[in-house]
Amino acid sequence: MITRHCIRYSLSLCPKQAKGIIGVQGQVRAEPMTLINGSEKLRLEFDCKKCEMHVMGKAKKHVLKSAPPTAVPVTFHPRNANTAH
Repeated sequence: MITRHCIRYSLSLCPKQAKGIIGVQGQVRAEPMTLINGSEKLRLEFDCKKCEMHVMGKAKKHVLKSAPPTAVPVTFHPRNANTAH
């Protein structure tokens, strides 16, 4: 999963934030981190140039068995102009 919400930014460990701070410049690096939730470990990698955080982990079995999003039927209902939204 790729997200624009970055845990490094939230914890003030962002290399972009450290650019203007004297004495810290060049010392803060976007090294990978590990997020642990119970027995699940997720690797966090950072693409600071794009300002993205990549969350990587093992795919869960129930997710692998589920139908792909395109296989789910979609139904469109006509909109009544008289109803308020």
